[in-house]
Amino acid sequence: MASEHNPIAGLIHQIQQKWIDEVSPYPQIKIARWLIQPDQARLFEGFLKLESTEHGALPEVLVTMLTPFKNERIYAADLIKDWIEAYTRDEKTQQKLVSVNKTIDWNAESFLPENAEHNSIDQTDQLIKMLTAFHAKMIGNNMRLIVALFPYSIHDMEGLKRWLVSLLKKDIPENITFMLFDHVGEYYFDSVFARFPDSTKSLHISLDLDGAINKITKMGDPNSPEIQFRECMLEMGKAVQHKNITQVNKWGEKGLTVTQRSGMRSMFATAHIIYAGMLFNFKVHDKIDALLSSGLTIAKQGLQTEAATCRPLIIQFYGYTGASKQVQKKMKDAITAYEKQGDLAMEYQLAAMALTPYWQAYNLSKKNEPLRYKELLKKAYSIKDFMQKEELENSSFAVIAYDYMKWLEDNQQWEEAKQTDNEFKEIYGDDWKEQVKKPGASSIKMRESFVVQ
Repeated sequence: MASEHNPIAGLIHQIQQKWIDEVSPYPQIKIARWLIQPDQARLFEGFLKLESTEHGALPEVLVTMLTPFKNERIYAADLIKDWIEAYTRDEKTQQKLVSVNKTIDWNAESFLPENAEHNSIDQTDQLIKMLTAFHAKMIGNNMRLIVALFPYSIHDMEGLKRWLVSLLKKDIPENITFMLFDHVGEYYFDSVFARFPDSTKSLHISLDLDGAINKITKMGDPNSPEIQFRECMLEMGKAVQHKNITQVNKWGEKGLTVTQRSGMRSMFATAHIIYAGMLFNFKVHDKIDALLSSGLTIAKQGLQTEAATCRPLIIQFYGYTGASKQVQKKMKDAITAYEKQGDLAMEYQLAAMALTPYWQAYNLSKKNEPLRYKELLKKAYSIKDFMQKEELENSSFAVIAYDYMKWLEDNQQWEEAKQTDNEFKEIYGDDWKEQVKKPGASSIKMRESFVVQ
């Protein structure tokens, strides 16, 4: 079996078996949630991707929906739109369905929210009707349909809870079950599951992800610089957990040595930025700044032969430099670094990577370089011209748009402020401003893990 040789595959097999044992035999379960640690999210993404292929092991048909949750009023309609769009565009899925069902006569478009016949229908009811029809036409009675709700972003956690309650009050057929994910320690959906103990199920499984990563790290040629560097990163991570700076330095220096020997500028530069990142936990600023400066020089040297890998690295180096200067209260230097980070992201046509640095730059300038606030805010706002609507929906741009609109209002540019408001209502919904201001709106708050606010 592949899992014998691939530790990650072994963990995914445990996930599959947990579902098969505790959910598959019980059609009365309408929503099952996985309780996971944040660092396990990528592992469960792999599980979902695997189950969407012919290599999946679950006895059900699993479809993953990444639709962002904007608010409870439109989520069901958004799910319907995304489901139908994915179905009509995915030729492979349709071919796969043809192979198990001789005829396909499912009228997908009839369920779209804009269809006049359904304008007055509750869209959560309509979602269930659509899934029921899809199941009947495409799957048949021998298999259940599992709908995994894995939204790109959640703008309103309380709204999502209310939507789940409304969903569980509906008459969900036995051949349809929803899957979702919750964080251990946060338990966002406890109140929902407590209200519906007979139709919900919580799943938790102990997964030795660190052990699997450790095994993978040691797989391959032990003399390979890449394999040796993986070991250095793993050991540095352990040393950080134990707050042992001596070990961090030992393995950080070894990482520099083995990657320099590789002859690859991108790998050598990566060793610098990872080592510096580990040292942020110990606030040794001189060492951090020296590593970032050297690594940036190496990454720039690599542009001629390794442009594709060195460009994102250079962007990251300026971000880490900005964070280091900010921690040291050298705010003008931090602003300069963040602005440079955003400028390079735009130059390299990586607009989404410019959002956070430009946001950092104009927010820091408000107190430290107020004469530059307008210039930097406008630079941040201009990113929208280089992003598609879907990219804006799934990004943190709403924060920048809100700051820009407030600036227009403060400067009595009322008409332009109104136009801006209307433009982003179409993207984020009518209550987008309230969502930005809400303290718990996790998805539309700018975040940079290594930056101290």
